[in-house]
Amino acid sequence: MNIKHIFAVALIVALTACNKEYTPKNIELANESDSISYAMGVVYGTQLSQYINAKNDSVYDGVVEVCKGLSKGVNNHDKYAKYEMIGKQIGQMFKKNQEEGLMGDSLLIPDKDIFVQALANTLLEDQEAMTGMEANTYLQTLQMEQQRQENERLYGANRLAGEEFLAAKKNEPGITATESGILYQVIKNGKGPKPTIDDNVKVHYHGTLIDGTVFDSSVDRGTPIEFALRGVIPGWTEVLQLMPVGSKWKVYIPQELAYGDRNMGTIKPFSALIFDIELLEIAKK
Repeated sequence: MNIKHIFAVALIVALTACNKEYTPKNIELANESDSISYAMGVVYGTQLSQYINAKNDSVYDGVVEVCKGLSKGVNNHDKYAKYEMIGKQIGQMFKKNQEEGLMGDSLLIPDKDIFVQALANTLLEDQEAMTGMEANTYLQTLQMEQQRQENERLYGANRLAGEEFLAAKKNEPGITATESGILYQVIKNGKGPKPTIDDNVKVHYHGTLIDGTVFDSSVDRGTPIEFALRGVIPGWTEVLQLMPVGSKWKVYIPQELAYGDRNMGTIKPFSALIFDIELLEIAKK
């Protein structure tokens, strides 16, 4: 009997309390709840495998105690008590997900058998429907999509308000529009050189939301800032390359060229921004 078969037998023994034999096998993932359950099991299995190997402990005993802890939550065996504790913690996490739903969605209820099967498959390095990297990527992508949907629900009105504001502003005298949708009004045009994408610049600025709320201002602080053009929001990177040194422009930046769906405190997702920008100099690197 090879070592993986020994692990499989250990899992069968350790998990009899669940009335389920967790030998390595392929799992059919029929829906999103199944996929998330499996991905979570793979992620925890990957972390546990790394932890066990880093401790130079017996994978055999480690797997047994993790699975015991997951099933029982309270058993204690001296040397491998830490693995039972890990299993108990995972079990408590899983119970919370059962009560609250996966990823904060009450309609997504995790499947215990699939989760533990994924954990076993990963620890036994056999018949994995997902690798650790694939599982992490899957869960992160799902979390990002859920966050995007939540931001859209909470702050989607900001997008519409910004679009309406910029559409009206575009028709005002003295306003120039770039191809990307940035609007600007020249308050003062300098006679110096224009920076390139690889330059650092020193500027004074005053930033507001479209309702006039000030969110940041070097002018108010009395100290200009210096930064690399590659290191700021896309709207700034674009418009500053159009400005000769010595210029002062009023700039209106669409949300997708500002912070997009990110929540930046005072700047809520999908917020169009207004800046008074004065380009003082192209700074030495």
